[in-house]
Amino acid sequence: MENWELNFNWLKLQHFVKDKFEMEVLPNIDTILFMIGIQKLGRLQEEYTKEDKLSITTLGMCEVLSLEGYFEDNGIDDEGWTVWIEKKPFEPKSDAEGQEMLKRLSITYFEKKIM
Repeated sequence: MENWELNFNWLKLQHFVKDKFEMEVLPNIDTILFMIGIQKLGRLQEEYTKEDKLSITTLGMCEVLSLEGYFEDNGIDDEGWTVWIEKKPFEPKSDAEGQEMLKRLSITYFEKKIM
């Protein structure tokens, strides 16, 4: 995917999420990953602790990275959380490269599962 395509599709995804959830501002990558994590977790609460938010965002990140074989879903633990097996390390050369990959995979996730 060329850079302009990624930017266009990312903006399209941001607007989809903003409109769907009646948000005032466009969501960033962490918000999108948090929403994917909530979807994977399968339960919604009124409030979350900072630790819960980080865990849910990490869950979303593992979910999208599993699309390219970085992680594999290994079932659910006693508390209802997905257990992930790392299949290969996610080692982007820079933060920008990591963000780009997470955006691209988030777009793919939404195209396959939501949109």
